[in-house]
Amino acid sequence: MKVQQARSDERDNRRVFRWGIGAAIVVFLLALAYNLLTQTREEGPVKPDTPTQSAPQPAPANPPSK
Repeated sequence: MKVQQARSDERDNRRVFRWGIGAAIVVFLLALAYNLLTQTREEGPVKPDTPTQSAPQPAPANPPSK
């Protein structure tokens, strides 16, 4: 009975190890994809947080007469 239990335990350990490796690979790939997506999103044109002020427009030399 102990031999059969030992074989069953070994099979369970191998199964858990395979699932653990698979889960680690999936987590790694998801982290890599997230990193690539956030990196490419930040490479777009830079938009200032506050609007920039333009230089004042010069007044016309001859104001329109009424």
